[in-house]
Amino acid sequence: MKKIFVLIISILLPIIAGAAVAAYGYNVRYVPETNSAIAGEFVRDMNKGIITSEERIANYRKLENYYYEEEPIFKKDILNNEGERLFTLAIYRNLCIYQPSSDVEAKLKTLFEVFAYNINYTKVKEYFVLDNMSIIEDAGMPSLKVTFTGTNDKATFSVNLTNRSNVVIPDYSSVPEFADEETETRNYVQSEVFREYESYTNMNKFTNDVNVKVEAYLTIKNDDSTTTTIEAEKPLAEEYVADFKHKGEEINKDDLQTGYRDASVNKTYKNAGFNGWLFKKYVWWQALIGFGLAGLVTGSFVLMYLSEEAQAQQKANKKKKK
Repeated sequence: MKKIFVLIISILLPIIAGAAVAAYGYNVRYVPETNSAIAGEFVRDMNKGIITSEERIANYRKLENYYYEEEPIFKKDILNNEGERLFTLAIYRNLCIYQPSSDVEAKLKTLFEVFAYNINYTKVKEYFVLDNMSIIEDAGMPSLKVTFTGTNDKATFSVNLTNRSNVVIPDYSSVPEFADEETETRNYVQSEVFREYESYTNMNKFTNDVNVKVEAYLTIKNDDSTTTTIEAEKPLAEEYVADFKHKGEEINKDDLQTGYRDASVNKTYKNAGFNGWLFKKYVWWQALIGFGLAGLVTGSFVLMYLSEEAQAQQKANKKKKK
C-alpha cells in the first residue's frame, strides 16, 4: 500500500508542476495588459501573411477594448469621374459600457468608427488645384475629413481621419507595387473613432440616417518652416448612410456575450485567440520543462525509495533463512 501511495505521488507532482507553470504563464507572466512585449508579439504573429487592409482592419478591431458589430453600417468604394477607385470608405458601429464614476449607473453608449483605406493618393491629389502644381506633387499624403449631416435638422459635425496605427494597419493595397509586400509600405489606413458620450450635446448629433461628405486637405511645408493647409477643390464623395442611430439603449446587455467582444483588455486578447497562440508559442514547452524537472526529482526519489525497499526486503529474507 505504501508503495502505491509513493507511485501516485510521484506521478501527481510532475503533473501539478506542469499545470502550475502553465497557470503562472497564463495568469501572471504573459498577461497582455501588463506584458506589452508579449501583446505586441501576438499582434505581429496574428498579422503575419495578412496583406489586405481589410483583413488588417478586422484584426485591429478584434483588439479594441469595446464591443462591436462585425458588419459595417456603410461600406463603399469611392470612385472618381473616370470610374477609378480613390479609396474605400467603411463606417462601423461599436458599443461600450460607459461609467465615468462608481456612483453613476453604467450605460451602453455608441461609438462610430470610420476607416478610409485602399487610398490612391495620386488620384486624390488630382482634386487639388494650384498655379504651381509641382507643390501638390511634392507634398506628402493628403488627409481626409468626413462630415456628417443629419437629415432631421440635427447638428452637423466633422471628424478628421488620422493614421491611428501605422503598425497594425499598413495600407498595402493603396500602392500597387507594394501589394504583395508584408513589411514595405509608405501609406497607412486613415481612421478615427468618435464617441457620442464625449459631451452631453453630442447626443443631438445622432439620427436615424445621415448624409456623409468626404473632403481632402494637404498640409504643405513652407520655406520658412511654417505650414499651409489647402483643401481640395471639391468633395471626394457625398454619400447617404441609412442606419446611423445611437443603438445603445436598444441592446440587451445579455446579448453582448454573444456576437460582441468582452469589454476587458485581457479577455479581448483571449477572445482574439491569445490563449491558443500562447500555448503553441510558449506554454506547452515551459510546462513540459516543469513536468520534466519535477519528474526527475520525484523519479529519483522513487528509485531511491524502491532501492531501499529492495535492500530492506533482502535483509528480511536473509534473517528468515537463518
